[in-house]
Amino acid sequence: MNHQQVRDFFQHNHTRPKKKLGQNFLVNPEVLEIIVQAGKLTDTDTVIEIGAGLGCLTDALARRAKRVIAVEVDELLYKALAAQFSTDSHIQLLNADILKLELHSLFCCDTENAPTTVKKVIANLPYSITTPILWKLLDHHKQIQSCVLMMQKEVAERIVAEPGGKDYGALTIGVAYRTDATLIATLSPENFYPAPKVDSALLKLTMRENPKVWVENEQFFFKVVRTAFRTRRKMLKNTLVRSRLASAKVLETAFEELDIAPERRAETLDITEFADLANFLFFNAPCAPRASL
Repeated sequence: MNHQQVRDFFQHNHTRPKKKLGQNFLVNPEVLEIIVQAGKLTDTDTVIEIGAGLGCLTDALARRAKRVIAVEVDELLYKALAAQFSTDSHIQLLNADILKLELHSLFCCDTENAPTTVKKVIANLPYSITTPILWKLLDHHKQIQSCVLMMQKEVAERIVAEPGGKDYGALTIGVAYRTDATLIATLSPENFYPAPKVDSALLKLTMRENPKVWVENEQFFFKVVRTAFRTRRKMLKNTLVRSRLASAKVLETAFEELDIAPERRAETLDITEFADLANFLFFNAPCAPRASL
C-alpha cells in the first residue's frame, strides 16, 4: 500500500490517521519484505501482529505463517481488516488494546484447540507506548520465541546500548536479561504515512532459554537496577544508600568484595556486575526480600 492508497482510505471515510494511537502506516514494500525476512517465518509458526493497521503486513505474514493473530485497537481499521480477510482462515482478528489484552489465551491453543507451535510477535509499535508493550512481551518470554518490532530509533538505541553511554539504562538491562537484541535496520520518516517526526528502527529480540545472568531474586534484581538509574549521574553508592536498599556499611563491603569502585555511576556497570551486586545485597541487606522467586 502506497501513500496515495492510505490517503484515499481516510478521505473515503472522512477522517484522518489518529495521532493519539500512533498511526503511521508503512508505505515502503521493500521494508515489508525486510520485516518478514527478519521473522524467519515457517508454515508452523503462530504470529501475533500488534497494530494491524490496513493489513499490508498482515497479508504478508499470512502467506508464510500457519496462523496470524492480528490485533487492532481502532474500530474503523478493524472493520476494514474484517472485510479484507473475511475468507482467510489463517487470520484471526481482534479489536483490542494490546496493553489490556490477556495474552495467555492467545498462546494457549490454535484454531483446532490444539497446542500451538512456535509463537512470534511482529509489530509496527505505537511509539508512545513502546516501552510498556516491551515489558508486557518480556513477561511472556516462555511463550514467545522472538519479536520483530518497529519502534522509535531512540528507543532501539537504548535497548542495544553498551555500558558507559547516555543511552544505556534500566531498559537495556531488562531487555538483555531475557533476550538477545539485534538492530536490523533504521528507517527515515518518508517510509511512513503520515511521516513521523523521528527516525524509526527495526529491532529483533530473540528470547533466551535462560536469563543472561543468574540472580537469586528477579524482583530484587530489577529493583536494584531501577533504583540505580533514577539518579544515573550520581555515584551508585550514594544512590543506593539514599534509597535505603542497603546501609553504607553493607554497600562498602559489597563494593570491596565485588571489586566495584564505590565512585562508579550506574551507567558504567554491566549486567553481570548488577547481578553480582543484587545477589550480595539480597543476602546481606536487612531490607532485601528473603524469599526467592
